[in-house]
Amino acid sequence: MVRLWLVIVVAAVAFTVFALIDCATMPHTRVRSLRKGIWVLLIVVLPVLGGVLWFLLGRTPAVPRGNGGGGAGYRGPEDDPDFLGGTTPPGRKSDDKDQDDATLRSLEDQFHDGDDDGRPDR
Repeated sequence: MVRLWLVIVVAAVAFTVFALIDCATMPHTRVRSLRKGIWVLLIVVLPVLGGVLWFLLGRTPAVPRGNGGGGAGYRGPEDDPDFLGGTTPPGRKSDDKDQDDATLRSLEDQFHDGDDDGRPDR
């Protein structure tokens, strides 16, 4: 009988801690009914009941990943045009050779600009 009560208490504590962490890390936009601080206090004061109420009434369901909106969701770096660099003209495809040529031209310009120190080349 003592083991049963021990299992029940451990399960209740684990559920309460899980609900508390879930509530504390939930963005404000997904919390409904009450403010986030009140939900945390409710979960602490009423351990199991507060957690059950949090999961039933306090949080909004997650937005499905395949919503097709393309709005505020996470985008990988390959989907971010700023990460990929500048754009190319519409009729032309950029490749690594163009970038290498531009880098070489830039380095040559820097090299030639540094030759005006007045000394002859050796």
